Amino acid sequence: MLYKYCSVHNIPHKQIGKLIVATGASEIPKLDDLMNRGIQNGVDGLRKIEASEAKRMEPELQCVKALLSPASGIVDTHSLMLSLVGEAESHRTTFSYNTTVIGAHLEGNRIYVHVSETKHLENWNVRNLLHPELVLIPELVVNSTGLSATALANRFDGLHSGVVPSGYYARGCYFTLSNTRFRPFNHLIYPIPEDGGLGVHVTLDLDGQVRFGPDVEWIEGIDDISSFLNRFDYSVCVNRSKRFYPEIRKYYPNLKDGSLEPGYAGIRPKLSGPRQSPVDFLIQGEDAHGVPGLVNLFGIESPGLTSSLAIAEHIASRYLK
Repeated sequence: MLYKYCSVHNIPHKQIGKLIVATGASEIPKLDDLMNRGIQNGVDGLRKIEASEAKRMEPELQCVKALLSPASGIVDTHSLMLSLVGEAESHRTTFSYNTTVIGAHLEGNRIYVHVSETKHLENWNVRNLLHPELVLIPELVVNSTGLSATALANRFDGLHSGVVPSGYYARGCYFTLSNTRFRPFNHLIYPIPEDGGLGVHVTLDLDGQVRFGPDVEWIEGIDDISSFLNRFDYSVCVNRSKRFYPEIRKYYPNLKDGSLEPGYAGIRPKLSGPRQSPVDFLIQGEDAHGVPGLVNLFGIESPGLTSSLAIAEHIASRYLK
């Protein structure tokens, strides 16, 4: 769906393929598991290849086996989002910026959504109750608030607390390769997934820049308002690169000291915490929580952007009357 949308709307993108690599014999069974899961999920073209073939494709790569995903690619995310905004507005969507949904309550079978100006939250005293400046009574509410989804759902008075999963936050940092004249890889390179993430992998952008990341740093102590206002720390500490070098050198042994520069960081909304089994996206409708006209999207981390059109299609076909 995403390739088709990008082609129709002239969004810069490129199908460059991905190699998921096993760097030791102990990782080969995990590679097999990924391949089997991909086939079950209808991923086209997956093929396990030997180290020699992977080396021919990527001379700088070190591995014992690899899984080739030729359908994987890259996209200009900013252009994609601008296009989606423009298309939504052309279909009479109104975006209310500098506005925050702070909760809701249920009366009968209707949802009353509580709304406040964002600037009033910035000076909010935690000891006082939050009072809405506007109450909306919509036919359908899609809680697609990313990092705030579980916190917001817990503020829906009348929604049974047992249906809202525990939320966790994981920061992931990226480092860029400083020598942009030499691009070591032409494919996306992914190691075997690690606890809490996909491992420090190679991402390429359409301008030819090479990035490595993300790592996993669990974040605690985030209150609701901080998540609503996106008061997360997105800085990248240069010292974290010390952890990146040994991870990257498992599959890219020729990485030179001093070649990594701080890039950027992102925060992932997760439904599983440290040392817990990973949890898939949770798209939760009336059949799960009993509230007509409410859809909660929990744990939509990466690959949420890639999946966004398919998620929207699923919601529209299932919940729009």
